[in-house]
Amino acid sequence: MTTRKVSQIGPSTLMVSLPSKWVKEFGIKKGDEIDIETTGRNLIITTSKLKENKILKINLEGLNANLIRYIIYTVYRIGTNEIELYFENEKVIDQNTNAHLFVIDIIQQITENLIGFEIISQRENVIKIKQISTINIEEFTSTLKRIFFTLTNMSDDLTNAIENKNKELLQRIKELTNKKINKLSDFCHRIINKGGIIETNKAPQYYLIISILEEIGDSIENICNVAMNNKTESNDIQKLTNLLTALYKLFCNTNNNNLNLFYSLKNEIKNIKTIEDIKIEMSKIASYCSKLIPEIIALNIENERKYK
Repeated sequence: MTTRKVSQIGPSTLMVSLPSKWVKEFGIKKGDEIDIETTGRNLIITTSKLKENKILKINLEGLNANLIRYIIYTVYRIGTNEIELYFENEKVIDQNTNAHLFVIDIIQQITENLIGFEIISQRENVIKIKQISTINIEEFTSTLKRIFFTLTNMSDDLTNAIENKNKELLQRIKELTNKKINKLSDFCHRIINKGGIIETNKAPQYYLIISILEEIGDSIENICNVAMNNKTESNDIQKLTNLLTALYKLFCNTNNNNLNLFYSLKNEIKNIKTIEDIKIEMSKIASYCSKLIPEIIALNIENERKYK
């Protein structure tokens, strides 16, 4: 907590200075507008600006393709606006495939998955990527909802693919949809880390919700793998679609009816009778959903307190 003395600058005007750390972090300047909300004895001061970041320089020498991916995605998530990447070897090994890949191609592929980022300069052994579009605070909620929609659509498409014995569609779901979930999740984490959520006390709940939704996407991808090589009943996957639809309704409105419906569908998933590998993944999803219940309830309780 920071303590400030109140100064008087006119017959009836009092003034207090803003903390310098906060001013620098969000780039507050003379003439900028800030919002002030009164809640009892408290004043809440907010700005529409997001955290400012300097250029981050990273040496990729000695890292394999997998570690390069981890580093760049992490730096993006924490909110960095501009990244300079240095490397000496043109190629590195990918531990997943044992193939030797060009570092430039790896960075290009990663950048395509970073919403709002592009490669702005490229010279021998140095690549610079930068945020080229402004992040809007309101984008967080809409992007998080898109993750829910993508998961539901992913499950629905999976049901149709199994019903029609369409292995090409199963392969496309596996390759594209989960990739989209990771892309949207990274963007949500980035907004949080740039101070893009006004209610900062909600950040832990949002972090956990996003991470669990990513895990659900991974499990659906695993179900695709199993369904491509085993006979699977579409009715089993339809139950998953019903659960994910109920999960989204619960996220939007945590009333008793939605809670009871969600809980009932979750138990159906846990008690499902199907081939063992799919049952394992479905049980994982049911467990992930159980972890989401208290986090979603906590978010909605905070909203109710705010508007009372």
